[in-house]
Amino acid sequence: MECTRRIHFDSAHRVMGHQNKCQYLHGHRYVLEITATSNELNDLGMVVDFGELKEIMKTWIDQNFDHNIILCKDDDQMGDFIAEYTKQKVYYIDTNPTAENILLHLKSQVIPKIFTSKAYKISKMRLYETPNVFVEIE
Repeated sequence: MECTRRIHFDSAHRVMGHQNKCQYLHGHRYVLEITATSNELNDLGMVVDFGELKEIMKTWIDQNFDHNIILCKDDDQMGDFIAEYTKQKVYYIDTNPTAENILLHLKSQVIPKIFTSKAYKISKMRLYETPNVFVEIE
């Protein structure tokens, strides 16, 4: 059985090397859907309490992504400028911060660290960059 929680957050990013508008720093109202799966229900009849998914994932999102800037580590000149002159927090990932790469970063770097020793597993995530477009990973 699966259960899914939605988490909304606002972040800015830019895609280095992009030939259109995405090369410029801009923001999105992202929506992350995180799905937990288990073959058995807990004593209360749940895969996981929706509040637990929210508390674990949203705590990390609030500390790292929400109202922050997500940049590629190679874009540190812009990130350093922003951090120094605006005091805005910058979060770096190893690759261009496309929706696909942000989701891959969450799956490979974040989820294994924050969802440890659980009776369920995080089986799927979907990240909406706008209401009309999303990427998904299992």
